[in-house]
Amino acid sequence: MKRSIPNISPNLKMTKDLTTLLAWAREEELDIEGRHFKDLTINGGDFSHLSFRESLFENCDFSDCNFEKIDCRDLRFQSCSLSNSNLAEVYFNRCEFFACKLVGADFHLAQLENFLASDSSFQYANFSKAKLKALEISQCDFSEAAISECKLSQIKLDDVNFSQTSFFKTPLKGLDFTTCQIDGLIVSIDALSGAVVSTFQAAELAKLMGLIVR
Repeated sequence: MKRSIPNISPNLKMTKDLTTLLAWAREEELDIEGRHFKDLTINGGDFSHLSFRESLFENCDFSDCNFEKIDCRDLRFQSCSLSNSNLAEVYFNRCEFFACKLVGADFHLAQLENFLASDSSFQYANFSKAKLKALEISQCDFSEAAISECKLSQIKLDDVNFSQTSFFKTPLKGLDFTTCQIDGLIVSIDALSGAVVSTFQAAELAKLMGLIVR
C-alpha cells in the first residue's frame, strides 16, 4: 500500500487572523478548510477538538499549543514549529511536514496515516500507544523520542536519527533501519524480531542480549 498524498487546491484563501477563525469554527462547529496560513505566531493557543481540511501552513510558530483531539486531513506544514505542543489523540491523514520542528511534542494515542515527515525534528517527542500507518520519514531527528507500545504498519525510513529512542513493547517487524542511526536504542529483545539492520547495527544490538562481539 502506497502513501496517499494530500489533496490541496492551488487556490487557497490567505488567512491572517487565525485567532478569530478558530473562535468562529468552534462556535459554529464547522471545519476550517481551503486556507493558506503564512508567517503566523500563536504560542500557548487552543486548537483542541477542531477540524482542518485541505490547507497549507507556511512559516508558522504554534509552539506550546493545545492540539488535543484535532482532526486533520490533507494538510501541508512547511517550515513550522509545533514544539512542546499537546497533540494527544490527534488524527492526521494525508498530512506532510517539511523542515518543521516538533521537539518535545506529545503525540500519545495519536493516529497518523498517510503521513510524511522530511528534514524535521521530533527529538524528545512522545508517540506512546500511537497508531502509525503508511508513513514516510526521511532525514528526520527522532533521537530520545518515545515510540513505545505503538502499532506500526507500512513504515518507510530513510536517514532517520533514532539515537537513544525508546521502542519499548513496539514490534519492529518489517522496519528497515539500515540507513538510520540506532545507537543506544531502547527496545525489548522480542520486539526486534523481523527488523532489518546492517551487519554493524546487528553487532551493536547484540549487546542488548549481553553478547560480546569481537
